[in-house]
Amino acid sequence: MIPGELLTTPGWLVAALAGPLAAGAVAKLLTPADRLPWPIERGPLRGPHGPRNVAAAELATAVLAATLPVRPAALLVAFAYLTLTVVAYRLRGQTCACFGSAAMVGRWHIAANLTAGLLSAAAAALVPPDRLSAPWRLAVTAAAAVCTVIVVRTLDRRAATTAGSADCDRPPAMVELVVSDTCPSCRSLKQLLAQMEPARRNAVVTLVVNRGEKLPYGMTSVPAAQALDVDGRPICAPVDGIGAVKALIDTIRLGSPVGGHADR
Repeated sequence: MIPGELLTTPGWLVAALAGPLAAGAVAKLLTPADRLPWPIERGPLRGPHGPRNVAAAELATAVLAATLPVRPAALLVAFAYLTLTVVAYRLRGQTCACFGSAAMVGRWHIAANLTAGLLSAAAAALVPPDRLSAPWRLAVTAAAAVCTVIVVRTLDRRAATTAGSADCDRPPAMVELVVSDTCPSCRSLKQLLAQMEPARRNAVVTLVVNRGEKLPYGMTSVPAAQALDVDGRPICAPVDGIGAVKALIDTIRLGSPVGGHADR
């Protein structure tokens, strides 16, 4: 039976906040390095080993948060989330494999990390230590990690479904991919495309734009993609972001009489 102090002690909060750290760490460790979009290109955290180093730090933080006394555990979790807040702010607008899959870093990531950091700091500063045992805290961390995975996977599937069918009444015969040479997410997307079957890659036409050039189809950022029919005409609204672009490419109707991989 769950002890009554579980809901009245700061220990459960700190353990729950450690859950997303554990989920992100395990996802990055289980995903092949060449399929992890990673925007950091310099320093010890650059690819291909950067995601593994970050995952190791996140996993160690989660384990320590569930086993250390609550106050130092809360301070450790607060430091981790506030660090992630700074990183998210600096990487905003780029694509990162936070939970093993591509996601655009935006205001939501910054706000979520900042909120978690402030809650952890409050647990350390305002609430006296408690006696919630390490096994219970580990259980709460594991449950929070599982919940995080479920939420992330649900959001990924919803985004993929929306991206693949946005304004479309049929699958595309080919896709025009718009990238630039200075876009980290574009390079990550190219790695993902390299893992696809040749027939699907051959149905992707790549347009490389330079800085300052106007993007086609009313696009506002890269990487972006436009679905095309068998005659090369647009058939749905363009999508942008590495996750949405890959989801659109996955819907290409293979076996069409057109399609040829090219760079323009």
